Amino acid sequence: MATFTYKPLTTELARSVQVPTNGPLVEVHLNDTSNLPKGDGSRTGAAPAHCVLNEHYKLFAERIRNLTVYEDDLWIVTAPKCGTTWTQEMIWLLDNALDYQRASEINLIHRSIFIEFSALVPGFDQNTIALVEQMQRPRHIKSHLPMALLPQQLWTIRPRIVYCARNPKDMVTSFYHHYRHMHGYTGPKDTFFEAILHDLVMFQPQIPHTLDFWALRNEPNVLFLHFEEMKRNMAAVLKRACEFLGKSYSQEELQRLEQHLSFEVMKTNNSANNSILLKLMKSISATDDNKDSFQFMRKGMVGSHREELSSEYIEKLNAYIGRQLRGSSFKFHE
Repeated sequence: MATFTYKPLTTELARSVQVPTNGPLVEVHLNDTSNLPKGDGSRTGAAPAHCVLNEHYKLFAERIRNLTVYEDDLWIVTAPKCGTTWTQEMIWLLDNALDYQRASEINLIHRSIFIEFSALVPGFDQNTIALVEQMQRPRHIKSHLPMALLPQQLWTIRPRIVYCARNPKDMVTSFYHHYRHMHGYTGPKDTFFEAILHDLVMFQPQIPHTLDFWALRNEPNVLFLHFEEMKRNMAAVLKRACEFLGKSYSQEELQRLEQHLSFEVMKTNNSANNSILLKLMKSISATDDNKDSFQFMRKGMVGSHREELSSEYIEKLNAYIGRQLRGSSFKFHE
């Protein structure tokens, strides 16, 4: 029996949001889910989240699934545009004795490697899975993959996993700009938003992805965070993260870290704001929108969707969120 099933996305709406940078998209499903963790049981009876990826991913799926995992690994897992970069920088510094000097000298994309990146961007000339395999331990690894597509050894070796959730309404807004500037999407905004409601965009669906990890939130090797919590009370988040990592810092050290992690500082920190990734994606997707002065870290706000989404679409999105959360006690923060 094959490990994965791939379902091509060929409807007119699906094709309208596909971009040359990624190539044709497919739904990726894990066939045998019996060895996945059950967590608190809240997902029993629900299929684990599948994921919309591209055809090229098929060449790498088994290698990621069979990756050797080490107990001292630290994995940052999120859906896209859900505070990933922010969480990576925070956790790396807490786990590395607040070494700001080293953090400034080594770009975050090398300190916390995006494992599936080369699988999803055929034009990229490096193999990010091989880079992870060659990393000096302890490794920090980033992924947007859902639970079912991550390395199977995660559930037996049980390294540390930090998950960050974000309200889908703000995620959708941010992801549209990301898709336009990073992936070269040139279609109408309304088409992209409609495709989100039908789970036809790369890395969707977001909500089952989050629910799978919410069910694991009480596991001792999992730290579950909310983007909105980080915005509103970073001091409390840092305290929880320190406890999770077994680290102890003075109040002054944590205040300095909180300042370092502020959106205003992060946005201009070229070692941690993914500006290097933005340049790379622009070169691969051949987009020419420098005139728009787009930045990977764009607004970092809670509730920014109200400025960009119509009331009609917000109503549709709320209904979509409600359907996917049905039967769950989980609530996204507003």
